[in-house]
Amino acid sequence: MKSAGLFQITPSIEARNAASISFDGRSQLTLRPGDSLYVTTSVYPVPSICAQDQISDWFDSLAECLHWNVRKKQKQIDELSDMTHSSSDTLEELDGNHQDDRPADT
Repeated sequence: MKSAGLFQITPSIEARNAASISFDGRSQLTLRPGDSLYVTTSVYPVPSICAQDQISDWFDSLAECLHWNVRKKQKQIDELSDMTHSSSDTLEELDGNHQDDRPADT
């Protein structure tokens, strides 16, 4: 936005629903038909330093905030096999314990 820029946001009179706005994801406000929101540049601009360029920095910031392309570290295979061998029951023992529960063939 240029330094003298001014935006006016107004929901259409024919709109079926009200518009919702929020600032930095905080509390939500409702704009109904006939309401207007005016957006201008500040007289006190905030200087910023870009690592690459504005667009790349913006997407990098989103990716970090939303955890895009981040995978939870999975356990190693030997850790998984240790977990399966830690049980005192084997499959045969478990199957044998349930033999009495099965109905007899008639």
